[in-house]
Order: sequence, then structure tokens, then C-alpha cells
Amino acid sequence: PVPQYLLAMKCMAARLGGTADEPSDVADIVFLVHHLKLQSAQDVLNLVAYYYPSSGIPIKTQYLVEGLFDEGRV
Repeated sequence: PVPQYLLAMKCMAARLGGTADEPSDVADIVFLVHHLKLQSAQDVLNLVAYYYPSSGIPIKTQYLVEGLFDEGRV
């Protein structure tokens, strides 16, 4: 898939991990945001909405994306 769609998929899953056995999407999201040169949480959420217009963006996705920008990780 193209990077934009991969980012949208990772954001929709929004897996945080927590232990070594649990997968996490955070590192991939950070990498893809940098790769795509997205400047704000709203840019990311708009991209997710483009690929998933009828699904609605889960609140956990919104909080994760906004938190990454607020913490300066992206």
C-alpha cells in the first residue's frame, strides 16, 4: 500500500502495546508522519478520514495522534 494508506490503517488500529508480546503501531505512525511530512494532528486525522470516510475515527485514534504531537514525538 501507499504510505498514506498505511498510516491510515495504523492509526485506525492504534495499538499501543504495553508488553513485549503486544504489538504497537506507535513507532510506525511516528515514522510515517515524518516520512509524509505531516505538520499537525489534524493533517493526520484528515488523511485517516479520507481513507475511512464512513467508519468514523475512533476516539482512541484521535487521542493517540493528538498526544504524539502534544508530546513532540512527531
